[in-house]
Amino acid sequence: MNNIRHIHEVIFLIEKNNEQWTAEQLTEAISTAWGADIHFASCSGNAFPKEYALDFLINRQKAALTEAGKVVLHPSMQICDGHQDFQGK
Repeated sequence: MNNIRHIHEVIFLIEKNNEQWTAEQLTEAISTAWGADIHFASCSGNAFPKEYALDFLINRQKAALTEAGKVVLHPSMQICDGHQDFQGK
């Protein structure tokens, strides 16, 4: 597993494309941006595959789904600066 990015990269991707994608479309966009084998790491955990990225962000109140099923940033979302020191592979 050599293709690892920080989960904040997904937050930045959602921010740029707010309310444009469904969950499935976000997963496709992640593959397009970083490859089908991409995994993500958080500031305090192990790497996980792209298919779990949105659930991870929803569970931590970083992202949400609208009633129409579109991915948005959670209104109370705060981001740490852990991605600045991240050294993925």
